[in-house]
Amino acid sequence: MSNYKIIRGTFHVKGYSPDGDSIRFQADNDQHWDYFKWQTASARKAKRKQLRVEAIDSLETHYEELRQPSSFAVAALERILELIGISDIEYNLLVTRITNAKDGTPGFIASNSVDKFNRPICFVFPEKAKLTDGAEVPAAELPVEKSINYFLLKEAIVYPTFYASLEPELINLLREVAKKARKNARGLWAIDRTHGFRLWNPDTIQSEAIILPKLFRRFVQFFQKSSTMEGFLEYLNQYRDPILVDGKKSFLHEHLEKSGNFYRLKTFPEDMIFNPKD
Repeated sequence: MSNYKIIRGTFHVKGYSPDGDSIRFQADNDQHWDYFKWQTASARKAKRKQLRVEAIDSLETHYEELRQPSSFAVAALERILELIGISDIEYNLLVTRITNAKDGTPGFIASNSVDKFNRPICFVFPEKAKLTDGAEVPAAELPVEKSINYFLLKEAIVYPTFYASLEPELINLLREVAKKARKNARGLWAIDRTHGFRLWNPDTIQSEAIILPKLFRRFVQFFQKSSTMEGFLEYLNQYRDPILVDGKKSFLHEHLEKSGNFYRLKTFPEDMIFNPKD
């Protein structure tokens, strides 16, 4: 794994549609972006990069025109903005776009790669973090406990979602804080239904059952292809979401139990390591 590039810059939301795990960022020194391998030249040249915040997955505010229970989805977004220092937020009527805000707040990101959508995958830090702009830091020396990623998992405002591209030592660190929050029923864990809910219709996961966003996205993709509520496990089997659990290879559908319209994810989110798809 390559070192993490430390980049100082500013965060921006006005005119955009951010959520609790994705936001725009502009580097103070544009030359730092040369550290990464971009899919296209235009992606490299973009002044404001769309970030993908590492190891977390917030409730969806606008996925394929669908959203998870809105109060908690917006709460996750507003919490990360508060931590970054962005205030006075105003939304459009559907609460899918920020029309006004006091943004441009300074801070840092630490990233060692970009995803297939040209989003730097990063840890996010407030301005007060003791980081050096332009430095290249090994994973073992990265102050992850000071990151907003860590804080959001500790508060249980977001779900843990780990990918194989993240260093094992960092997964272990973040897994422990997420597991502690779940066992103490903090935040989302107090109302989480990933481990048991009845799916009456597509509206169930939009307005009632709060579930792992990864699973929500798969349901939405299935609803777009199917006119019935049956066949979701078969769809997942065809989709083939590869994951690692306890070092063993498996697929997401093998960890989902179904009885009639009752669904239950048998494995806790922090124990699964995904290969990147979305």
